[in-house]
Amino acid sequence: MAILVLISAKNYAQTSTNALESTYSYNRNKLGKVQFNISALGYVRNNEYFNEITDGYTLFGYYLNPKISYQPHEKVQLELGAFARKEFGSKGLQELQPTFTVRIQQNNWRFLFGNLEGNLNHRMIEPLMSFERLIKAPLEHGLQVKYQKTNTLKKTNTTDETFFDSWLDWQRNTGPGQSNQEHIWAGLSFYSPAIVVMGIKLKALAQGSVFHMGGQNIQSTLPVRTLLNTALGVRVQKDFGGNQSLIADNYYAGYFESPYQGSAYYLNTYWKHPKYQIGLSYWFGHFFNSPMGNDLFQSESRKFNNTDHYEPYRSILILRLVRDWKVIDGLNISLRLEPHYDVQNNIFEHSEGLYLKYQLP
Repeated sequence: MAILVLISAKNYAQTSTNALESTYSYNRNKLGKVQFNISALGYVRNNEYFNEITDGYTLFGYYLNPKISYQPHEKVQLELGAFARKEFGSKGLQELQPTFTVRIQQNNWRFLFGNLEGNLNHRMIEPLMSFERLIKAPLEHGLQVKYQKTNTLKKTNTTDETFFDSWLDWQRNTGPGQSNQEHIWAGLSFYSPAIVVMGIKLKALAQGSVFHMGGQNIQSTLPVRTLLNTALGVRVQKDFGGNQSLIADNYYAGYFESPYQGSAYYLNTYWKHPKYQIGLSYWFGHFFNSPMGNDLFQSESRKFNNTDHYEPYRSILILRLVRDWKVIDGLNISLRLEPHYDVQNNIFEHSEGLYLKYQLP
């Protein structure tokens, strides 16, 4: 643990996901003009899991989100589009729905209504928000407030980004007399400005989310539930020549759902090179549960035929190997290999994925 704290790329806890994030820009030259945009992702992800907590499976397919945008004002952008997702090996589309977003920009702040800048764009750690939401739940609907500002640190040639994201994702609605519960997910992600001490960058990290299942005057026998997750951490980063960095992101995570509670340590370190990333993560959880988190980190089984299984302690050591390619502007390829060792159950497992992301701004 001491080694992981002392040895610390430029973004998130596990490894950088820059190549798979969405980007947005405002262009004053496009005021009053209709623009065509498209976001697309092709993916293949294979999970070879043999434990009693989560299923092994393969995801293979693509999704498309063509959009038409219009800027009536330099601070306002409107987007209207359609989202379609196709899983190979199945008939028809798994998902087809309209998308709509209103963005209001004020200096470094953005306010969004409609479809949000979701999944990986929240920059949450994987125990709180699974990487696979990029594939399984790419669309989020509701309200969002974001702040992003990049500065050059004094007496250095390195840049640093302050990041704040808060959102309300309304996942499922209900109404009086209905039998289904409403599902609401709200969260916050914060990366503080960095300070430099003896050539090492230090940054405070804070994340939290609330997931609520309930509703008034509905005909459901399911209990009303509210699950709270938090994560507090620190980043230690040392930059080297050639745009290379060594980073440690270390968190203390919590779970609370009255009267239950749990906690965990999540330690990460990785080397970022312009062409590749090599990372090591260690997770030790005790009675931990996060509804949007990666299944591997949970104490409560999510396996389809073993939902009664429970492991109070989860201890996992993960090796992360990432290779990103920028083919052309807007088209990125990311290869991610993640073998891991389940310490509690003495099992070696692995996951690998290849992702092709295209975004025409």
